[in-house]
Amino acid sequence: MKDSHIEQGSSAQEPARPPSLGPVASGLISLFLAGSFVLLGPIALIIAPLAIIPVLKFEAERGGSALIWGPVVVILVAAASAGGGVVALGVLAAYLLVVVFPTLSVVVWRTSGWPEGRWAAVTVLSFALVLVAVGVMATLPEGPVEAVAHWTRVAAEDAGELYTSMGLGRGEVQRAMDQAQGVVAWTLPSMLVFYLVAILFWIRPRLPMLGFDLPIVPFESYRSDEWLPVAFALSGMGAVVLGGTLRWVALNILLSVLALYFVHGLAIIRAHLVRWIGRGWLARWGVAILALQMPLPAIVVLLGLVDAFRPLRPQLNEDGGME
Repeated sequence: MKDSHIEQGSSAQEPARPPSLGPVASGLISLFLAGSFVLLGPIALIIAPLAIIPVLKFEAERGGSALIWGPVVVILVAAASAGGGVVALGVLAAYLLVVVFPTLSVVVWRTSGWPEGRWAAVTVLSFALVLVAVGVMATLPEGPVEAVAHWTRVAAEDAGELYTSMGLGRGEVQRAMDQAQGVVAWTLPSMLVFYLVAILFWIRPRLPMLGFDLPIVPFESYRSDEWLPVAFALSGMGAVVLGGTLRWVALNILLSVLALYFVHGLAIIRAHLVRWIGRGWLARWGVAILALQMPLPAIVVLLGLVDAFRPLRPQLNEDGGME
């Protein structure tokens, strides 16, 4: 008998499943959607994650999703090497972020049989380590903080001219750009990690619909991995004690860990909302509103961290009800 906590579709009505496509069609669709970053700008943050759907559908039904994303990556690398420049590199980076890395993580999850908390932790921390390693190697001998600060300074000058032409005061624009420059220089990798976390937890409840048989619990029951406090302690200590590039590495790993605890905290809030108002749209929007209002994100992270040691969710009493 299956665990009652596992999310299942209604027995009366199966959820609509996306159509099955061949490797060529799946690759073209995924490339087009991931490439929306170059064409559509910020709105692509919502559209681009759809690129993973045909790839995961192919993986669930036939396996070997590398037949889809492998040739796409090779073509993009060749285009960048042949003079495609920033556009080809941008599409390649977007494709790796929204398609390749999440797909590989799901394949490893299905093979390993990990609980979902460990899947999320391994995926996110592996991605963070790859990003900081690439950042360090790509900016030698200058260092990632200085290199990113220079890049953001140039971008800020171009953006400042645009905002000034729109009627904003030059001094106000310059102050905002200076503040953003310092934050971005130290936290750029973790910003990409935050987006990956959003993609993972968007695709997570849709995996059964795509054909994956994985132990996915309702979101209010989600828990982070039991070893995550170790990563929190080590990265936090490094961010405080170390300096220079090593501090930059430790800080971005720490922020990646906090992103996972943020999701854990959201699950706790949803558990209490579900207790009172059920699992409808009101509970979902309640979680979203609480998550976006500063300084509540820090409180949400703290809830997730505390729950790793002392349960904060409603507990079942002897009669089967909630305490």
